[in-house]
Order: sequence, then C-alpha cells, then structure tokens
Amino acid sequence: MHDFHTLMIEHDRLDKLALELLDVVAGEPDPISALAIRADLSVTLDDHLSKEDGFLYDRLLGDAEQDCYPARVREFHSCFAALAADWKDYLHLWDNECVAADWAGFVGETVEMLERLRARIKAENDLLYPMALQKNHIRLRAAA
Repeated sequence: MHDFHTLMIEHDRLDKLALELLDVVAGEPDPISALAIRADLSVTLDDHLSKEDGFLYDRLLGDAEQDCYPARVREFHSCFAALAADWKDYLHLWDNECVAADWAGFVGETVEMLERLRARIKAENDLLYPMALQKNHIRLRAAA
C-alpha cells in the first residue's frame, strides 16, 4: 500500500524540478540545461504516475456509492488526463532542435505547462491525498 509521506516526498521532488526548470527558462537561453532538467522531471513524473494512477483514482472512484467525492475525483481525473496528453504533446513538439531554434516559444509553453503541473500537484496535495488517507486507501507512513 502506498503512503502519504512518500507521495508527498515525490510531489516535493516534482515541484523542485519544475522550479529548477522555471529558473533556467527565466534566464539566458540554455537549451542543454533546460532539456536535462526536463528529462529528469519527465522520468520522475512517469515513475510517480505509474504508482499513483493505478491506485488513487481507481480506489477513490470505487467509493461512488458511498459518498459525494467521486464527482470531484472524476473531474480531477479528467483534467489530469488532459494535462497528461498535453505533457506528451509538449515533450514531442519541443525536441532538442525545436528548443534551440525557438527558445522564446519553448519558454512560453514550458512556463504554461509547469504552472499547470504545479497546480495539479497542489490540488492533489490539498484534496486527493487527504481524501485517500481518510478513506484508508493510503497509509500515513510506510509500513515498518
């Protein structure tokens, strides 16, 4: 079973990487650093989602007949599916050549994408994880 503490640590890591990338794109053009951080962020995000998507939404949506949460969970899941698709498109569109050729365009789309990702992390921290904890779908801490 997953635990709140570990999931929050993963979210902190994702947020830290997003902030690092935002810091790089706020400065002088540096495609090499930006792409390296983005690659780390992408791998970290994929790893986190492989854990989260399989348990969090399925279990919370499974409570549909017990409470009013599933409507909110469905909304979150739908919004996140759109974000995940947009993230994949962003990664595909902004390859090494495109980033080097259009730094300003890359910066604009990166800032927008990372704002959405960070808002998503905050929403999960504020609503979904506490809900999952309350419903015993995750532990507070890892089992000893």
